[in-house]
Amino acid sequence: MQFRTRWVAGPVLAASLTAAGLAATSASAAARPAVKSYTSTAVTKVSDRPDSGDHGNWANDTLVRSASVTLASEVALSYCGGSAPTGHCYHWTGKITDKGSFTTVPGDTSPGNGSLNGGSAPAIGAQVTGTMSGSYRYDFYSSWKSASKTLVPSSENDQGNVPGGRQTTGAWPEQFFGAGARFYVSGAASSELGTTGSWTYTAGFGADSACPAVASQWTDASPDWGANAADGNILAPVAAAC
Repeated sequence: MQFRTRWVAGPVLAASLTAAGLAATSASAAARPAVKSYTSTAVTKVSDRPDSGDHGNWANDTLVRSASVTLASEVALSYCGGSAPTGHCYHWTGKITDKGSFTTVPGDTSPGNGSLNGGSAPAIGAQVTGTMSGSYRYDFYSSWKSASKTLVPSSENDQGNVPGGRQTTGAWPEQFFGAGARFYVSGAASSELGTTGSWTYTAGFGADSACPAVASQWTDASPDWGANAADGNILAPVAAAC
C-alpha cells in the first residue's frame, strides 16, 4: 500500500546474537513473571490519503482500516536496545486490513511497471476510481505493555497531504500506545514496524470514461513492492491513448 514509505523489512532478532547469547536471553526472559497476552483492535475511516507507487504518488485513497496489536510476551531488555524508560521490554505483533477505493490523479505517473513494453511509465491521463484492499503485518518490541484502542482515532482526513509520524502505515500500531512509549526492531529504535504486506488495486472495464474498454490491476506486495512487470499496473490513459 503505497501511502507509506518504501520499506525493507528487517529480521525479528538481531543477527549478531550467538547461540550462547540466545540461551542467556531466554533464561533472562524466563526469570520474569509471565505477562498475559491480549489483543487490542481499532477501526479508522481514512479519507483523501495520498498513495504512492514505484514512481511517486499516483492516487488518493478512501478506506476503512482495521488495526490490531497483540502482546506476545516480556523479553530481555536487549530487544529494546539494552534499556527502556520503563525498565521492561515487550514483544508485540500487529496487523492492519484495508478496504476501500482509490482515485487516480491526472498528471501523476502510473504506479507500476506492467504493460510498458520497454518504455517509460506514462502519466495518468484521466481521473479513474477503482477498488483497493490489502493487509500489512507488524513485529516489534516496545517499552510498554499497555495498548488501548481508545488512543486510535476513529477517522482521519489527510486532505491530499502525505501523513507523517504515527499516521504512516509503517508506524500505525504506535497509535495504540501513549506518547512515552518507545519502539524497537532488531534491538534498535525504529519507527518502521512492518514486515510483509500486500495490496491490490483494480480499475474495471468502464472505470475510465475516456477509455471504457480498458481495465487494469496492480498488486503492491512484498518483497518487490509492485516494481515488477508481473505485478501489473493501473493505466488511466486519455482517449487518444486507448
